Amino acid sequence: MLLAAGRGERMEPLSTWIAKPALDVLGDPLLASSLRALVGAGVERPVVNLHRHPDQVARAARRVLPGRRAVRFSWEPRLLGGAGGLAAARRHFGDGPVLVANADVWAALDLSPLMAVGGDQIVLGLLPHPDPARWNSVVLGEDDRVEAILPAGTPTERPRFHFTGFQAVGAGVIASLPEAPCEMTSVWHSRRAERALVGRVLNGRWAEAGTPEAYRRLVLDHLEDRSWRHPQAAVADSAVLERTAVGAGCRIGDRARLVDSIIVGGAVVGAGCRLERCIAAGPVLVPAGAWHEDALLLSGRLVALGDPNQ
Repeated sequence: MLLAAGRGERMEPLSTWIAKPALDVLGDPLLASSLRALVGAGVERPVVNLHRHPDQVARAARRVLPGRRAVRFSWEPRLLGGAGGLAAARRHFGDGPVLVANADVWAALDLSPLMAVGGDQIVLGLLPHPDPARWNSVVLGEDDRVEAILPAGTPTERPRFHFTGFQAVGAGVIASLPEAPCEMTSVWHSRRAERALVGRVLNGRWAEAGTPEAYRRLVLDHLEDRSWRHPQAAVADSAVLERTAVGAGCRIGDRARLVDSIIVGGAVVGAGCRLERCIAAGPVLVPAGAWHEDALLLSGRLVALGDPNQ
């Protein structure tokens, strides 16, 4: 199951226009890597839960798995939390364990260590911690049992691990999930008390995209030192793109210069504009000659791009 039903509050105000899981990453929606990872691990019935901008998220999921394998959807008129979302989707599951992924990360991970999950267990996919001051830390004890989950910034001399958003949930846990709303952390704590919460360290690459600036950096990391334009984008011959991505339906005017920026969701950048380290998204027209740095440009709004740690 792909958990895609959040409000996207940390991605505001960008998520007012575009659902976080549907944000464009060089022609793919953000949810693509997680959904493909589930299928690549052998998942036969991918399920995606929906809440905010449900049509956008459903279209994005169908683009990733068109026809070859039907995606099932679980609509949540009110948010149920991670565990509540799983409980509400039980009708779509078989009798075995459920592999769960978050929709707001971009990952290329070997998920095979998660496959050996007991019926009463939850197995968390972990990585060596990249930034303990920013995110919670998982501490493992003997037999890879989760010994503690520490708030960000908590000092410890023990090795710290970071939860990737991928986890395997045993069939017995799925059957006994509490009524919604309920977050996965409460289920983790109950499993930990029973010594049934396990961590496995995964191999591969992982990045999160929780905020507009983290999203911009994710796309720029994919670009490396090049620029990219979607075949359905219109970019004037005299425009200059430097390490910039231009998505489908977007238009870039004459003599515009875009540096380290992302243009998505049909945004239009007028002639002679200069954008540096910006995101222009949705039905926005950046007027001719405008010059912006470190800005999120939306219809009727101009917002400073913040620190990705915030």
